[in-house]
Amino acid sequence: MNFSISVVIPNYNGKSLLADVLPSVVIALSTLPSSSEIIVVDDNSTDDSIAFIKANFPEIIVLKNEINLGFSRTMNKGIYAASMDLVLILNNDVKLLPGYFEDQLWFFEKPDTFGVNATVLNWDSEILQGGGKLISRHLFKIKANQNYYVTDLPADKNAQYLSMFLGGTNALVDRKKLLLLQGYNDLFSPFYVEDVELSLRALRMGWKMYYAPTSECMHQVSTTINKYNKKKKIKYLTLRNKYYLHFIHLSGLTLFGWYLQTFLEIAMRLITLNRTHLKAFLTFMKTKKEAKIEKLKFQQLMALNKVPNEGLFDIISNYKAETLARIQPKNN
Repeated sequence: MNFSISVVIPNYNGKSLLADVLPSVVIALSTLPSSSEIIVVDDNSTDDSIAFIKANFPEIIVLKNEINLGFSRTMNKGIYAASMDLVLILNNDVKLLPGYFEDQLWFFEKPDTFGVNATVLNWDSEILQGGGKLISRHLFKIKANQNYYVTDLPADKNAQYLSMFLGGTNALVDRKKLLLLQGYNDLFSPFYVEDVELSLRALRMGWKMYYAPTSECMHQVSTTINKYNKKKKIKYLTLRNKYYLHFIHLSGLTLFGWYLQTFLEIAMRLITLNRTHLKAFLTFMKTKKEAKIEKLKFQQLMALNKVPNEGLFDIISNYKAETLARIQPKNN
């Protein structure tokens, strides 16, 4: 089946990046027999990004935010404007290599496929930077910070390698499923952890995510975020969003255990005069009502689609076991 593709790229003052990124996207799409479109959502840039796109790529759809909205809201604007079967979520600092799409499309012939991640290489050194994603459990908290790479995999061209979440640098996603989930959670604006949270919703809906090791792209790490934000702010927002994630997806005794673990960790850091965790937690508590609304909305979506509300840790454990089983070489 020929799947049509919408490429959605958020942009903030990324003119210099787009000069490399956009030609790579055009070339990658040109080899496909199906329809495609490129949508750039400009997050109120102050450089000449929009003028550059219109002058050099008039076929690209440009949407503009009147104020800076951050990653989640900006991406959602593009996602809702997309009209094709699949949506490629692509950072403006990610360059596609030739043949990027070919080894990903067949996954979407499976009715339960939510999305696919490609191999990510460092833009300058071509060192492996991102691959299939793994999630681990630490008591009542989850950690989504581990990759596995093509060099780790058995030589099986027909293998269907799973990914436990889709990294936000590049993710090819089923548009209908993405719209059913209502895209990224606006609560996580301006940035970070929103990709993991979206993936957890997909997992809980019973959908699968895959890693296509032979599809490749190149990434300049957090170019825009690091340029325009201080490290302390980035740390604070990351912690706040992790608190949102756990509250939305845990319940009952596991949620109670998470609160206890979080209180203990905050207390230990206060001893060393590290107040960032406390500040982030207090912000979470002040906006807990909004987080509860998001939690209830998703629970209602699951009920409407007759999806059993299983415990998150059980889902993660089972999915991880299946993921690892496909990675490990088979014994003859």
